[in-house]
Amino acid sequence: MALYQTEAVVLGSKNWGEADKVMTLFTRECGLVRAAAFGCRRPRSPLAGAMQMFSHLDVQLAEGRRLETVRQASLIEHYRRLSEDLTAMAYGSFVMEFLREFLPEGQPEPRMLDQLLLILKAFETRNPRVTALAGVYQLMEFTGMQLHFEHCGHCGRDVKGEAYFSLREGGVLCSDCRTEYAEPFPEDLRQLILSLRDLDWQAGGMLRIRSALLVQAESILLQYLQQLLGRPLRSLEFIQQLS
Repeated sequence: MALYQTEAVVLGSKNWGEADKVMTLFTRECGLVRAAAFGCRRPRSPLAGAMQMFSHLDVQLAEGRRLETVRQASLIEHYRRLSEDLTAMAYGSFVMEFLREFLPEGQPEPRMLDQLLLILKAFETRNPRVTALAGVYQLMEFTGMQLHFEHCGHCGRDVKGEAYFSLREGGVLCSDCRTEYAEPFPEDLRQLILSLRDLDWQAGGMLRIRSALLVQAESILLQYLQQLLGRPLRSLEFIQQLS
């Protein structure tokens, strides 16, 4: 079996057999990869510490027909808050589930991985709910399924001021192109979503967000993801339990 070395983030895992796991990894060279980590649930396994969700790894994989095999793994970065703070863990799990559902297997997305690493680091110091919301809006931009908020989905004109919104139409519409499914879309809500989507994690300062607007921006995203998947994300149950 051919071996290769790659940088990866652990998106999730499932127990397999008595001591093994099937890992879901977001790798730099191959995108989403599923790999068997044999024996990693044994306390003395050299893989035990690295095979945890959110871990940023340098990993050696062996190619396989159905699954790759994890041969070696070393931690590049451990995100303490995501492993110790239940609220951060819940919202981080939402981001990881989004990636597991929408990343195509075997397709490299290095810029998307770089963005994910900035988001994971942001969880260490920022509000988890806002970080998760902004993070998924940002990551959607790499999928080709993103909602549009700057230009009318019909005529393509820049939207300013009064606008309408429809999930069926994939985003905002100007007043001239409004359809029967579109609802009024406040300018302050549109600007908030754009500020979340364009948030520079490396810049200082925090966003000041009115709670009512945050709930609306969150509702739009969750409704859209449910529309795409045909069901709500399972990580939302974890978040609701903490509310």
